[in-house]
Amino acid sequence: MRLAVALPAAAVLAASLSAAQQPVFKSGVDVVRIDASVMNGRSAVGGLTRDHFVITDNGVRQTIDSVSLDRVPLSLMLVLDTSESLLGQPIAALIAATRRVIDSLRPEEAAALITFSDQVRLAVPFTRDRAPLLSALTGLTAAGATSINDAIVLALVHRPPQTPQSRPVMIVFSDGNDTASWLMSAQAQAAVRRAGMLVHVVELRPDAGATNFAREVARAGGGRAWSAKSAGALRELFEKVLEELRAGYLITYYPSGVSRDGWHDVKVTLKNARGEVTARPGYFAQ
Repeated sequence: MRLAVALPAAAVLAASLSAAQQPVFKSGVDVVRIDASVMNGRSAVGGLTRDHFVITDNGVRQTIDSVSLDRVPLSLMLVLDTSESLLGQPIAALIAATRRVIDSLRPEEAAALITFSDQVRLAVPFTRDRAPLLSALTGLTAAGATSINDAIVLALVHRPPQTPQSRPVMIVFSDGNDTASWLMSAQAQAAVRRAGMLVHVVELRPDAGATNFAREVARAGGGRAWSAKSAGALRELFEKVLEELRAGYLITYYPSGVSRDGWHDVKVTLKNARGEVTARPGYFAQ
């Protein structure tokens, strides 16, 4: 399936943006699920229980229902930049790093692959079969401009539902700024914020750290922005992302004392424990 980002696709993108922004919480007694990672430097902090976490919802402290190391199988959406600036060693390093991630997935876990340059392409839909994923990687070439905003929104459209048997996660890779999207960066960030999908962003930035765009998208998705200074560092960085995903906590609570409608600011902090918490900043309710 090929999703070309061109003028005739503008209506498709508008519909995709609407679909990607659907709320993940409805009025009633729905449980809120928060993915959280706790890091001490570059090491994951394990062994925490609900007694170590504090959650506020719109400023109101909540009673935590459960905290567990998230052993739910991943449904991993890989969104990869294949623009011309990656010609040569960078695209080879990206293929090797992504191959390593796919090889590290557990048998019950699924993955999908979206690639983007001046066009966005769903190269492989979600599957537990590694063969089509590895075959698609082998055929990647670097050409064209960069449509990262469009790629993120279309990836959200194709995300699987979060269920007790599946944990949707997105890893976005790029080496530069958007040069070809129809959608603006603010629209992509808003879509991530509303979607409730955990998002990590990896950038190849030899001369600088992560961009503001990467930090904002990662923050909106409850993940982190990672920056590699060389193509050779991508494999280790991708492995670090997967390691953090494996060490993540799933925190659940039933909201109380807050309005059911609109945006809810959620803050997750620690007590009687040390570490840096990364978590989804909130959710929409209707």
